[in-house]
Amino acid sequence: MSDSVSFDRIAHRYDATRGGEERGRPVAEAVGPRLPGERLLEIGVGTGLISRAFAERGRSVVGVDLSSAMLAHAHERLPGRIVRADAAALPLRTGAVDACLAVHVLHLVGDPDRVLAEVARVLRPGGLLAVVGVAEHAQHSDVTAVLRDLNEALYADRPRRDRPELLLPAAERSGLRLVEEFFFAREERETLTPTEARAQIEGRL
Repeated sequence: MSDSVSFDRIAHRYDATRGGEERGRPVAEAVGPRLPGERLLEIGVGTGLISRAFAERGRSVVGVDLSSAMLAHAHERLPGRIVRADAAALPLRTGAVDACLAVHVLHLVGDPDRVLAEVARVLRPGGLLAVVGVAEHAQHSDVTAVLRDLNEALYADRPRRDRPELLLPAAERSGLRLVEEFFFAREERETLTPTEARAQIEGRL
């Protein structure tokens, strides 16, 4: 396994601090129509909140994650479709999936180049990788200000691995190219509660 980040220690309350079942809906509605085929791989599937939303819309989903504790929840949502694996060594044959989804995960992987190379390998010709990252909060508060300052401090010495200026060249080295860039509202409620903010902070420490 690589030095990717595992969420084992917060798995028991991850869903409650990330928007619950509704978290996957805006992602599936915005990203789903842009993805080809039915076979979808999600790397960093976590508790399966997002993959379930895609499965409910007719996708044949497979999810991988490093965290056994997170996957215990994902198994309840997607029985038989979840695998504990490192995204840098995917247990799938070449060309096995039509599309791949990476939601708020590429900044957590130990070796983005290896992960992107693996994604490129398992995608069939013409397949697509969708990467969902974090933009600025549209609504500003003391909580979002604290999180912004925390992120700046955490990444002062090393930039986030999922920044476009780093991610796009890495993708190109794996034979992937940018097809489209777009923005969508991740949640109807964009201002975090103090509990959600605390969970995000603990997940970064």
